[in-house]
Amino acid sequence: MKKLNPVYLLIAFNLLYFAFGHWFGSAPAWQAFSHRAEAFVAGLGFLGYVGVVGAYFVCAFFFIPLLIPLNVASGALYGPYLGTAVSLAGITAGCLASTVSVRYVFTGMQGSIEKHPSARKVLDRIGAHGDAAVLMLRLAFVVPYLWQNIILALAPLDSRRLAVLTAIGSLPGAAIYCFLGAGLMRPGDAGALAVYLAVAVVLLGLIWLALKYLNAKYQSR
Repeated sequence: MKKLNPVYLLIAFNLLYFAFGHWFGSAPAWQAFSHRAEAFVAGLGFLGYVGVVGAYFVCAFFFIPLLIPLNVASGALYGPYLGTAVSLAGITAGCLASTVSVRYVFTGMQGSIEKHPSARKVLDRIGAHGDAAVLMLRLAFVVPYLWQNIILALAPLDSRRLAVLTAIGSLPGAAIYCFLGAGLMRPGDAGALAVYLAVAVVLLGLIWLALKYLNAKYQSR
């Protein structure tokens, strides 16, 4: 059975939430809840940011598949813009955590992962095309971050270069998840929801075009 794209699911949730959110409570009640959540997060200050990034790190290090939910939650808690920045820091920290984990701690994973046909294909592409292949993998944000991290940990790249490529390639996907996550906290605000959905759809289209171009360019070599 074909897997459901999480982005499409989030877009559907946003639309359904806006249309039928009154079934779960009045608009003022949701706004009050949103304000309380924002006040709580603001009260945490810098420790809140550290906690979220730390959660990315721990989940990535111990292979707990919660990185995409954390990305969505960052948008819901911090808003689309700050949430994207926090998520990007978390995704990059998680990449480094997985790299350390696979290369130096849970080394037994290396053999089994390298034998996986899809993993072998990605590693061969990285060997042939280097940084461009890493960026292509990171742009394909619907592929679970954890799976990406584990594969990239086996690539012949130093940690600093891998972190930079991750930060660049993961930015559009992190923004999409955060904008859609932020929309879940604004069920009664048609203007904000329209903007969040529009940004997510535009970014999704740009990523699709970029991947199509890169695939055509490097498959011909």
